[in-house]
Amino acid sequence: MVTELTLEKEPSCRDAQRRANVLAHPVLNGIDFVEYQHRPLAPQPHVLVVHFLKDLPAAPHSDPDGAYGLTTHPEWIRLEGGTRIVNIKVLAVTLAAPRLEIAVDKPGDFSTYWLFLGWSRQPDGSLKRETANLDARFSRAPVDFKADCPTEFDCRETPFCPPEALDGPLLDYLAKDYASFRQLILDLIAQRNPDWQEQNPADLGITLVELLAYAGDHLSYFQDAVANEAYLETARQRFSVRRHARLVDYVMGEGRNAWTYAHLTVGSTGTVPQGTKLLTRIADPLAGETAPPPVTFNESALDPGAYEADPALRRARVFETTHPIAVRPEFNTLYLHAWGNLECCLPVGTTTLYVYALDPGDADQVIRPALQAGDYLIFEEVLGPETGLAPDADPKHRQAVRLVKVEEADDSVYGDTLLNGALQVRTNPADPVLPLLKITWDRSEALRFPLCLSTRTRDNTLVNHVSVARGNVVLADHGRTIVEDFPQSEPVPADERFYLQLGQGPLSFQCQPPDMRYRNVSGTAVQDSPRHGLDCSAGAAQAAVAVVATSPIGAHLWTAVPHLLDSPPYARHFVVETDNRGRARLRFGDGQYGKEAAGVTRFTVTYRLGNGRAGNIGADALAHALRPAVAPAWPTISALRNPLPAVGGTDPESLDQVRARAPKAFRARQFRAVTEADYIEAALRLPAVAGAMARFRWTGSWYTVELAVDPVDPADLLTLPGGRTRLAPRFGRAVKAHVSRFKLAGYDLSVRAGEYVPLEIDIRLCVQPGYFRGEVLEAVSRALSARINPDGSRGFFHPDNFSFGQPVYLSRLYQALEAVTGVDSAQVTRLRVFGQDDNGELATGVLPIGPWQIARLDNDPNFQENGVLRLSAGGGK
Repeated sequence: MVTELTLEKEPSCRDAQRRANVLAHPVLNGIDFVEYQHRPLAPQPHVLVVHFLKDLPAAPHSDPDGAYGLTTHPEWIRLEGGTRIVNIKVLAVTLAAPRLEIAVDKPGDFSTYWLFLGWSRQPDGSLKRETANLDARFSRAPVDFKADCPTEFDCRETPFCPPEALDGPLLDYLAKDYASFRQLILDLIAQRNPDWQEQNPADLGITLVELLAYAGDHLSYFQDAVANEAYLETARQRFSVRRHARLVDYVMGEGRNAWTYAHLTVGSTGTVPQGTKLLTRIADPLAGETAPPPVTFNESALDPGAYEADPALRRARVFETTHPIAVRPEFNTLYLHAWGNLECCLPVGTTTLYVYALDPGDADQVIRPALQAGDYLIFEEVLGPETGLAPDADPKHRQAVRLVKVEEADDSVYGDTLLNGALQVRTNPADPVLPLLKITWDRSEALRFPLCLSTRTRDNTLVNHVSVARGNVVLADHGRTIVEDFPQSEPVPADERFYLQLGQGPLSFQCQPPDMRYRNVSGTAVQDSPRHGLDCSAGAAQAAVAVVATSPIGAHLWTAVPHLLDSPPYARHFVVETDNRGRARLRFGDGQYGKEAAGVTRFTVTYRLGNGRAGNIGADALAHALRPAVAPAWPTISALRNPLPAVGGTDPESLDQVRARAPKAFRARQFRAVTEADYIEAALRLPAVAGAMARFRWTGSWYTVELAVDPVDPADLLTLPGGRTRLAPRFGRAVKAHVSRFKLAGYDLSVRAGEYVPLEIDIRLCVQPGYFRGEVLEAVSRALSARINPDGSRGFFHPDNFSFGQPVYLSRLYQALEAVTGVDSAQVTRLRVFGQDDNGELATGVLPIGPWQIARLDNDPNFQENGVLRLSAGGGK
């Protein structure tokens, strides 16, 4: 018989197990929880809603209303507890299946009350259970009338049986290394076992102490190392620094490989496939040989590990061709046609030339070379202009170009045969004419130096063919392709990010087109795209690696991407990450960003070795070509060289460089234009734009950004009658498309040319004695011209020397005049805008230019509206 409904001194237990037992019982039920609801508009506003573990059963298991008789016997319901508010009475009990609603006369205080169901008070004061189908333990539940009141405390209950506080030993928590951990353990032993005084290093106890100190030292280092990797300033692993930088949208530079042009001297027609290995000169015999290798030898003759094991090969730099090339013997040397004139040279800025070749079978027979657009040529000075000797040729006078147009031509003055190496005048009209080929290359590759074609030496000897053109030119970049297998003892598990560490390094980062393709050839990834644009920045270079992953469903190709954030779940992509030693590892997707590598049993990785400044070899360093195993049309190669040094090789960014640059990089380069200065900066990012000016103009319903640009290439600026100018349509569209990426929504953009202001300048010169006036006037005219002079210098009024709003200072003009040899003195007698009256420019020493204007002085007598320069001279002779 129960006398009191109390919870004092009862065991504090978790009720999960009993709850599960009651739920599994076929008949028993119990209270799940009780909530208090305040209903201000109801007749009985204070209601306790009782939720049960199971739905309330129907009769005959309880009373006819299915509430265990509680609705007809409210006296079986008791609410105990409270400190300030006690004796809460039950007013009514209502079944609201599957819950039970109990109306009470008043709400309780902030203490916890207990609701008891199915207990009646007997005449002797004892309590009796009236509902056998309600579990005794779950017939009661706590009630909180103030559950909705805000509180800062956790709703979790404080355990009634907390663990006892331990009386721990006194420890030195500053111990971090082996010595301090050893002393800490010895101090602990002294506290726990004062009788143990052993200090002999050979003692087993001392050995265990030192072993534990050693383990603690390693664990302490591991803790510090992990903590350091959490911050950019303290991280020491390249993986961590790379990811920290990525969080602020800074891409860590991995460097890039070097590239150059290689010239092949061939004796037969053939094709050199893409990926052919070109080696720098090997002066020592290879392993097992007695003499240095020839120009060409078979790649299959080298063992896979020969590049690391053979000292002669280990010192060589390996380049590979980036595109296939069809070579012909007549392309070895192409002759530049001067139309029979003597002492000729090609001026700076030349983009067109006529060439011819000699028949390989008949050295006196001239033929037209079968060059095509897209072929590469190298112009090279092969004889010294002053001596006519090959050793005196200037190695700086070499330049590579890519042809954009070829046209057949001929010279009817000369025949197609040579006599003693010289062209012969055609005397018989029936004789064949001299076949020529007109070649044109892009203006961006215009000749950067005067190229001498023929000259007279100091002894008055005529020397022809001082400079020639070289065909059979192929692009090559630093890096050696290898194939490495990584069989897996077990298939790669699912739901786990997989990393694959490459066996060798450094990995090459190369310039490649956006649509770079690989193909799976017998389980090996092979590059399927020729690469021509090798002058990209180090930041745009991509990892030269591809993977063929073999699984039970087949072998599939996986390619590298800069990051996996844009990779869909089924994209076979991976990311390359390099460690502090330059070794690369491949990080595969997780099924959400990039496909998982789950189930793969073998990885076949094709990648290139060679990166950074190590590939920046000098000119004429390449000397050997390795014949690939599959090269059916391999030509006879008698010589191989790189007339130009390799360029572009850049080392990876160091950790300190990334720490210094990454936090501020997003401020240095903006990707939106808000102010006028932002629009100017966006326009200047185009290499073809020399200057820009912008302003906002309200056009009635919206703002229009007016942008004026000054092109680098004069061909992009069209001059109209009257001196007006406009941009070439293609150039204007390119600028507008570029700047539109930065402009704000709702703004229009108008792109036009700047306003060019023609100048009118008169100068009176006094020539020094001993100088011819005509020569000095000509020299001054060149110095103040708007062109590039024969020596490569720019004239004072060259378009690149003036931009928007840049005034013309009289002092700078006098400085340019003083630099001309033969000028004793000079006086500027007129300085004004062409067609306008003087406005005090001479007196102030400056001709002001408006912010949207650009000074111009072409000094072309046919177009005086583009500026006039008048020179007069006295003195001299």
